[in-house]
Amino acid sequence: MQSMLGLAVLSTLLVAGCATSGGSAPAASTATRPQLSASQAAEHTPAAYFARSGSVDALKADAWDPVANGIGDVKGFKPAFTVAADGSGTHKSVQEALDAAVAKGGTERLYILVKPGTYRGQTCLKGGAPVTLYGLDDDAGKVVIVDNKSNGTPKDKAVTLNACEGRSGADSYGTSGSSSFLAYADGFQAKNLTFSNDFDEQSAQRGLQAVAITTRGDKLIFENVRFLGNQDTLQVSSPSVGVIARSYFSNVYIEGDVDYVFGRGIAVFDKAEFKSVARERAEGSGYVFAPSHAQLYPYGFLAMNSKFTSDGKLAAGSASLGRAWDDSSGAFKAADGKTYLPNGMTVIRNSVIGTHINAVSPWSGAASTNRAFSADKPVTIQFGNPKVDTEFPANRLYESGNSGPGAAK
Repeated sequence: MQSMLGLAVLSTLLVAGCATSGGSAPAASTATRPQLSASQAAEHTPAAYFARSGSVDALKADAWDPVANGIGDVKGFKPAFTVAADGSGTHKSVQEALDAAVAKGGTERLYILVKPGTYRGQTCLKGGAPVTLYGLDDDAGKVVIVDNKSNGTPKDKAVTLNACEGRSGADSYGTSGSSSFLAYADGFQAKNLTFSNDFDEQSAQRGLQAVAITTRGDKLIFENVRFLGNQDTLQVSSPSVGVIARSYFSNVYIEGDVDYVFGRGIAVFDKAEFKSVARERAEGSGYVFAPSHAQLYPYGFLAMNSKFTSDGKLAAGSASLGRAWDDSSGAFKAADGKTYLPNGMTVIRNSVIGTHINAVSPWSGAASTNRAFSADKPVTIQFGNPKVDTEFPANRLYESGNSGPGAAK
């Protein structure tokens, strides 16, 4: 088992990097493009990220190995329920099948087969036995779970949203409330299907966040899954800011324009494609990650053996690998009495970076606060409510061993 990096070490990781995956000389570490050393990069593995769980200030050993075990061959599954829009299954909607799984209860994993088709409407899984939702075809586009709500989509204040997101008393859906699918149960798995939010960004002037899926459960696995959207496509979160929730994404495709992978969950993306698409609106585009982990979190997002591509409409060097999200609700008061600020972490290693990414300064100022990116120095900004001068530690956004036209040279 890999050892855990301490917060003090993570705050000073401005060290010359390891060799690129193409075997060339080590990439130079700079103030705007920090590279981990080989020894530091060795700390960032799935085994390390998935070694512990529980409260962030009292983590317990709980080794989880989704890389070795995975979801398995769908052809060998025996579905407890089958979803088919034409009525040939046990249920016509995904929500009905998930409700049946929760009602069935127990602790044994339940398999739900979803036949080819498009299933529209917000869908929520909270509690119950662990569920595997899957399609039989390797073409993940044949099964699509989709809706079109956004942060700003109006709703009656008296209406409470689904069982996962109990948002009431508000006149719009909110970011999490916009999710087409909400995976709030531990042990959820998905394979061979698509989660999508097809909200039209041109249809509104504000509240454009439109989430395809929000996760809050622990030990979640996604294999051969597509995540489609624009702003805030994939939210990887946890039950609360002080609780660790882990997810593994293998052979997935994620598409969006602004902050399209975000949140405070612990996540490993292995052999993923992150596709940045041009935003039809004039304002900001081209941010992949927006992590919001509290600075006490030992790990955050890890992307490995992956590729960062674009739709061909983004100018060379115009996009960013990401930015910290200084979530106003992300401060965490730990058992030691100290309050830890949001300071999201992302590590990208052994991946191919496209030309749309700025090769000199791939990390941008923080979302919400516009805190300037700094790899090695604290930055003081106005933060909180009421806003006061607050010293944030150096950013935790790093690379190691990447290659491609947009990688550091």
